[in-house]
Amino acid sequence: MSPAPGHPVTATVLITNPSDDLLIVHPDKGDAAPWHLPGGVVEQNESPLDAVRREVWEELGLDLDVTEHDLFAIEWLQATHPGRHDRIAILFAGPVLTESDTDRITLQHDELDAWRWAGRAEAKAMLHPAIAARIVGPLQTPGSPVYRETRHEGAV
Repeated sequence: MSPAPGHPVTATVLITNPSDDLLIVHPDKGDAAPWHLPGGVVEQNESPLDAVRREVWEELGLDLDVTEHDLFAIEWLQATHPGRHDRIAILFAGPVLTESDTDRITLQHDELDAWRWAGRAEAKAMLHPAIAARIVGPLQTPGSPVYRETRHEGAV
């Protein structure tokens, strides 16, 4: 029996403020790069929950209290290019940050060049379309997680 093929896994978090604006981050890849949610790749021997906590600490300098009960959405994404793998994306609903919380944000400047608050419509226009599609329902209360599949016609 051959080993099961691996699927890269990413873990991101929806962080909001009391006005229900979404915290988004911009990668240090030039102005044309789309904005993202805080988070990143789950490393070997790391859970998605540990990964999202680590990534937020590395990217923003914030120690978030995110738990397994904060699961918001899971998505399977079909590979779009030859040589790439299908991917699993896990999204958690994070905390509501106060102004004093955001005063403590310290960007990881070798990966990010900016962060900001954005209303839902504005965030959806600024985020990568695959990420924007995961933002459904109330942002501050996870409720029931959503499962999605993103297939691409003619993909590998």
